[in-house]
Amino acid sequence: MFKIQGLDPINNEILNVLQRNAEISVKQIAYKIHKSESATHERIKFLKKGGFVKRSVLLLDYTKFHKVEMAYVLVRLNDHSSLAAANFYQKVKTFDEVMECSQITGRFDFQLKIVTTCSRAFYVFFETKLKAIDIVGETCTNYVLAEHKYETAFKLS
Repeated sequence: MFKIQGLDPINNEILNVLQRNAEISVKQIAYKIHKSESATHERIKFLKKGGFVKRSVLLLDYTKFHKVEMAYVLVRLNDHSSLAAANFYQKVKTFDEVMECSQITGRFDFQLKIVTTCSRAFYVFFETKLKAIDIVGETCTNYVLAEHKYETAFKLS
């Protein structure tokens, strides 16, 4: 589906495998792509050095947590300059509750994915952190009732 310029189908397949399981052994990857372990290892080194792999992480199943409340907050800034946007992003990225921050088009400037333990914790975050940023104007909060699809892997072809 997605193509990365400069990568051949074998490198794409390695990335597809690693996106699903970053802990898989080189031997297992080599078996899946029908290449030797040493050739596979060299390709993985190339992909990492080339910046194709941003980082490897362990994804937690948040449904196992005691309490989790998730919301998406749309934020419109009072100041639409690139400096104001950069200042907003720099402040927001320090907040533990913010899992994602995307600059968007349309009526709002940013979309934040917020995760807290309860509605009170969300309220405290909203009032003491988000609204404390002087350039925050209008906001619109959408609570997540259920998550039906969550994917982190890009399908490479």
